[in-house]
Amino acid sequence: MPDTLLPDLFGAAAAAHPRATALVAPDATYGYAELHAHVQQLARLLLARGVGAEDLVAVLLPRTADAVVALLAVLTAGATYVPVDSGYPARRIAGMLADARPRLLLTTSALAESLAGDVPALPALCLDDPATAAETSALSAAPVGDADRTRPLLPGDAAYVLFTSGSTGRPKGVVVEHRSLTNLVASHREVFFGPATEHVGRGRLRVAHSAAMSFDAAWDPVLWLFAGHELHLVDDLTRRDPALLVSYVAERRVDVIETTPTFAEQLDGSGLFAASGGHRLGVLALGGEAVGAAQWARLRALPHLLALNLYGPSECTVDAFMARLSAYEAPTIGRPVANTRAYVLDGRGLPCPPGQTGELYLAGAGVARGYLGRPDLTGERFLADPWQPDGGRMYRTGDLVRLTADGVPEFVGRADDQVKLRGQRLELGEVEQVLRTHGSVAQCAVLLREDTPGAPHLVAYVVGEGCVPAQLLAYAGELLAPYMVPSAVVVLAALPLSPNGKLDRTALPAPEFGASGGGRAAATPTEELLCRLCADLLGLDGIGPEDDLFRRGADSMGAIRLIAAARAEGLTLRLQDVFEHRSVEALAAFADQSA
Repeated sequence: MPDTLLPDLFGAAAAAHPRATALVAPDATYGYAELHAHVQQLARLLLARGVGAEDLVAVLLPRTADAVVALLAVLTAGATYVPVDSGYPARRIAGMLADARPRLLLTTSALAESLAGDVPALPALCLDDPATAAETSALSAAPVGDADRTRPLLPGDAAYVLFTSGSTGRPKGVVVEHRSLTNLVASHREVFFGPATEHVGRGRLRVAHSAAMSFDAAWDPVLWLFAGHELHLVDDLTRRDPALLVSYVAERRVDVIETTPTFAEQLDGSGLFAASGGHRLGVLALGGEAVGAAQWARLRALPHLLALNLYGPSECTVDAFMARLSAYEAPTIGRPVANTRAYVLDGRGLPCPPGQTGELYLAGAGVARGYLGRPDLTGERFLADPWQPDGGRMYRTGDLVRLTADGVPEFVGRADDQVKLRGQRLELGEVEQVLRTHGSVAQCAVLLREDTPGAPHLVAYVVGEGCVPAQLLAYAGELLAPYMVPSAVVVLAALPLSPNGKLDRTALPAPEFGASGGGRAAATPTEELLCRLCADLLGLDGIGPEDDLFRRGADSMGAIRLIAAARAEGLTLRLQDVFEHRSVEALAAFADQSA
């Protein structure tokens, strides 16, 4: 199966389940035959535009049915899919597109207009343009084959390029080939999809897609389509709000969901694992960050739930290891997926015995081609596999692990400055490099702190004349993905150094999030409630109605916890409400008016 092409897998699924529901999106629902027809028509339009093998096609679309159609159509045309998150700042999108230099950009008229002047000029196809829609619908829906493509599609052709955080200040594009994805589909069918259908007791499952399309975990739900299951593309507001997502799971009778351990805790608090209307979630896949011991014990004790832990860097095609929680008493990343080899090596490149911590190297079918246009970085991370005589390669993950007596690796930490924040991988060096480009910053260090348990956040420490925290945060917001923007900036006279002259990260002070501006006291019961809840959640002595919550230390996860706490007190809020009404005063007024 690793030599099978992804368009052929999708075609086989459509032929086997033509009338079954394939996609449920916020704006449309398609059966397999209908979805397959739309994909073939758009693929033919791409081919008519000259798109072919190894051509990059950037996709900048909202979470609508077109986003899934575009992904499948790019693959069907034989080109390379490049997802771009519409929530990123325009300057970051411009940098990614400048690096990728795609042959074509698939987008909407509104998004194209919003990026005008920032994004380099390149051919764009607006899928919501009536002329584009008319041209597409006039094309044949017959399956696209090699005779239609610019050349035959090969297993070694690039399927997608996914941009991840880079320590140099530039995101780097990971190039993944078709054979790596089809290998993952084959492995998942045996050890994931099969056990899931057996556990739930139905042949076709409903699978929620709640990850950002630019995140590598976005592929896992899509792969269920190739196996004939029903994909639910959850809208942005619902996927970010635990209570709304739990309601969606119950109302749409979703069987499978994949998310980060951090967000799973929020979903658990909102009742994800409780039966609602006679329905109960059957399968939970966790990925993106380490699972804590308490959460591991909680999930493996639920008899109705099949819980899985997935581990894998983007450079090894989404998932390289899988663990069924019920099979292990303590947190682990489990066993490698099919055709994957793992080595735990010490600083000399020699295998570590059980119990000794070493760095994890991965080899086999899932290893990516490398970084797009970055031979220097590719050479640093993708190395010759000395245990593979045919010249295979292995990827140096930077993750530290320790083998148990039975050969199962336990995750220990990182060997570099890369961190995971709410499931998203980022390089602290990239955030530092961006801040250093601001004219007022002479020195900079960024740290992931967790001064309040369960509330990790990024803090930037800067040295320089005229550094103004608010200005630096606004500057970072123009260049970095939202999850990479620090929660606070601390201005120091000098960065603390250890006796050997290196940065002493342990001496960096905890941020004192902006003091309350004083002002009036809470004037309504809703203001009193929100002032109390916000102070408790942020670990502050007090907060005033006129204070900006995000300048006092709140972030997206803090907003989610506030929503859950408010609901427990009978006050219903959405995540979007907290971001739009940033002070207690404004949020309380909105809540009272809505009620």
